[in-house]
Amino acid sequence: LNISNLSFNSAENNKFSCFFLFQGLVGSLHSGKTSLVHRYLTGAYTNEESPEGGRFKKEVVLDGQSYLLLIRDEGSASPDYQFAQWVDAVIFVFSLESQESIETALHYYEQMAKYRNINEIPVMMVATQDAVTESNPRVISEQEGRQMAKNLPKCSAYYETCSTYGLNVDRVFKDG
Repeated sequence: LNISNLSFNSAENNKFSCFFLFQGLVGSLHSGKTSLVHRYLTGAYTNEESPEGGRFKKEVVLDGQSYLLLIRDEGSASPDYQFAQWVDAVIFVFSLESQESIETALHYYEQMAKYRNINEIPVMMVATQDAVTESNPRVISEQEGRQMAKNLPKCSAYYETCSTYGLNVDRVFKDG
């Protein structure tokens, strides 16, 4: 059963008043996606990354309406056609201490644009700082990150997060 093909979001087809939001996360294996999702869902921190990604759900209330937020973490895979058609919003995640992670997020943005008109969906760039330390410094400033996001068509927001103590984690999923 592919839930993305069902028409639950229209009121006439919805006896249960449950609406779905489909949110996708993409980024390199060491981008911090797993920690970000885990912190949002459980309120706890984990430093493990999942190469296979995962599918998660959480009930949320927006403007007085109940939604089932379906979160899809693509793991280390780049976005494909099926993913691009599934999402209502996409979050590109990278680690502030990894130039490779930044380049991967930008590459995934380009890949996503091949499969779906980016102007049709909200797009967000999220930088994680969980791995930033004195011996492992950030490679991009906050100003550079904001400018990078601003240069991407249809990128609605840029957040710097820290899953270790929860900085901006809820905002990412609420605004995404």
